[in-house]
Amino acid sequence: MILGGVLALIAGCALTVVACGYRGVDIWVWDWADVTSSYRTRWGTPWTSLKRMRLQFGFFGVGLVIAGLVAVTR
Repeated sequence: MILGGVLALIAGCALTVVACGYRGVDIWVWDWADVTSSYRTRWGTPWTSLKRMRLQFGFFGVGLVIAGLVAVTR
């Protein structure tokens, strides 16, 4: 249970860093998705815009941080 919580905290923090655009990591993820994704929109990536990608990463990252904190503090 603790290990799962710690892993959720690490993943949540990483997703939040992408959402905040720290040191251009959001652009790196956008470019990586452009190269590796099989599902493409007309922009090339699975997301329709960089803003939407950052919002999705942010919401999911905050959710993982909360789930990790709950798992670790139980």
